[in-house]
Amino acid sequence: MRTVYSYAILILFIFAACSEREQVQVERMDLVQGVYASGNVMPEGHYEVRSKVSGIVDEIMVDAGEEVEVGTPLLKLRNQPTESNLRITKNQLELARKNARPDSDLLRQLSQQVENSRVVFTQDSIDLERYRQLRKDNIGSARDLDRARLQYQTSLNNYQIAVSKLQETRDRLQVELDNARNNYLAQESRTGDYTILSALDGKVYDIIPSEGELIAGNQPIMELGATNRFETELQVDETDIIMVKQGQPVYYDLDAIEDTVLQGSISLIYPRINTIERTAKVIASIDASGYPMYPGMALEANIVISEKKNVLVLPVNYITGDNEVVMEDNSRKKVETGIRDLTYVEITSGLQEGDVILKPEP
Repeated sequence: MRTVYSYAILILFIFAACSEREQVQVERMDLVQGVYASGNVMPEGHYEVRSKVSGIVDEIMVDAGEEVEVGTPLLKLRNQPTESNLRITKNQLELARKNARPDSDLLRQLSQQVENSRVVFTQDSIDLERYRQLRKDNIGSARDLDRARLQYQTSLNNYQIAVSKLQETRDRLQVELDNARNNYLAQESRTGDYTILSALDGKVYDIIPSEGELIAGNQPIMELGATNRFETELQVDETDIIMVKQGQPVYYDLDAIEDTVLQGSISLIYPRINTIERTAKVIASIDASGYPMYPGMALEANIVISEKKNVLVLPVNYITGDNEVVMEDNSRKKVETGIRDLTYVEITSGLQEGDVILKPEP
């Protein structure tokens, strides 16, 4: 008797469980499909100011929060080796300029050698012509004529060598002068890098080093950006990025601004996947609508991919992975789906409004 009673209780429990199985009706509603992203608020045109060279921070010429213009001096660096190199290249330039002058000692000596060899060559030319005339008149010997001809050729060669040497020296000294000038200008330009200027009209949002601190080349020094214009830098999962397009609307939820949804739109999609985070970087506008914005504010975003009005929907957890639903009579039916959000999925065919659907068993 006890066993029969327990069996009856078990049957009653199973019947009750079946009758209490969760169910919903197919209904119509507006459905929005979105892509989740996270990111930060940044000023438009923001960039990190970096130095091309290393040095000691000699003077910070602006304050955090200060508005600057293009060309405003931001910071001065001091680097003793570079200043010494500038003096060295300047001395080398002065020496090269002195040597290349027409009245320099070296060129004056070579010019004198050219003049001396020219005088000798001229005299030997006259002597050769005189011996030729004497020989024509049968006066003098052939040996004397040959000696005069040899002397003429020697002096001609010496004169040509002196002229060539003078020209080669002038050219070499001019090249050395040009090289010294270029070295000096290059060193001077590198020295100019130690006064770092603003590249935009905007605001200083951060100053990283302190005066007296040694910084390395290419190390971030400051962060600058537009004064009152902001944008967002979003990270979108690589599986979703193919659905994101320029111009799509974006809705933001900021931790710092509770119970407020801000809007914007996609403006730039970087065509690269971060191989570590497996995300793509996306830039979007944001309408602050009078709310105070600070660079680095954390936010979550929903990028609207598509939106449909008055469509048939079911909760996403009422459809199996094979796109099947459990009808009221426990039969299974194949359906076709469209867009979806985190809660609902569009039913494009297979069901009608008001159909009762049972929740699939785990």
